[in-house]
Amino acid sequence: MLSVSVVPPTSGAAAGAMYELPLLAGHTSSSAQAVNDAGDVVGFSLDANENGYLVRWGADGSLTPLQAVQGGTGGQAVKIVDDGTVAGFTDAPDGVRHAARWSAAGVLTRLEEPPGYTRGEAQDINNSRVAVGQLSTESRTLPVRWGPDGRATALRLPPRALGGAATAINERGEIAGYVSVSGEKTRAVRWDTRGRVHDLGSLGGADSEPSAINDRGTVIGRATDTNGIWKAVRAPRGGTFEALPSQEPGARTVSANNTDVVVANVKDRSLRWSGTGTGVTELQPLRGTARTFVRGINDRGTSVGTSDPFAVTWDAQGTPTALPVPAGFDQADPVAINATGVVVGNVGSSRTWPVRWRAVVWR
Repeated sequence: MLSVSVVPPTSGAAAGAMYELPLLAGHTSSSAQAVNDAGDVVGFSLDANENGYLVRWGADGSLTPLQAVQGGTGGQAVKIVDDGTVAGFTDAPDGVRHAARWSAAGVLTRLEEPPGYTRGEAQDINNSRVAVGQLSTESRTLPVRWGPDGRATALRLPPRALGGAATAINERGEIAGYVSVSGEKTRAVRWDTRGRVHDLGSLGGADSEPSAINDRGTVIGRATDTNGIWKAVRAPRGGTFEALPSQEPGARTVSANNTDVVVANVKDRSLRWSGTGTGVTELQPLRGTARTFVRGINDRGTSVGTSDPFAVTWDAQGTPTALPVPAGFDQADPVAINATGVVVGNVGSSRTWPVRWRAVVWR
């Protein structure tokens, strides 16, 4: 891996060093999508025609292709767990998407699609190798849980629900997702470890959606109020969604850690709420920049995101620290931070079109 350490001109000291992740032979760009706590990364390596091939980068910089179904390309790796197992979906040559799991060696396991279901997507996986996602027919999408053996179990729907998807699972096996109801409404739900489904409520509007469920069983996400305005919300185990305090209208992405600290993007501001939900801190931009966008937070309380085009981390007080970028690149997009503070993301240059992104790690 090539180590590069160039400080953005508008920042103070930069943190750590940046390493470019290798490409498959003949490829020209790459994209990182997720990282585990060991520092292993999953993402894409792309050829000159922008065909993407799923790959796994080891913490030592090694590169392993992930097998594709029937020789296809494309798909997405949504998560990599501690033993290197990857979950996501892969696209067959006919364009049909199939839920998949890969071993650390890149070996593909197709997750079960029961009779009548033609496509599927895994959206999350835990360290017990239990995955969740959805199965689809031509007219319906249903939430599903795949066990470690790859077998599918349809998740229960509440009354009047037409379909839905499971989007997150914690280490206890509790699941968060959403269901669709008549009138083009969506409602966030939680499935407990016995498979019972619980409506997480709303703020009086038509829609609510979860972003994640942490190991305490807290679900975080977004919901609309009576005026149709999206707000960042949190629901403890056994509770329903409540709006987080002191936020403007227009919440976008929402993330949380296992101590119930929440970060969210509200318009062009990034906010951080304490685990008790009472204190809110704005994540500050770097000097000379104006807009921030937070992508995630680890259990140490370090957040990661961008300040205009620069990659940054924030401490618990909202103070930013610039991450180094390579010479000749002016765009950075960090996507995740692990428990030890390793950040993964992508860098590119606006001087080339289309932008040729490169997957990188900051350590």
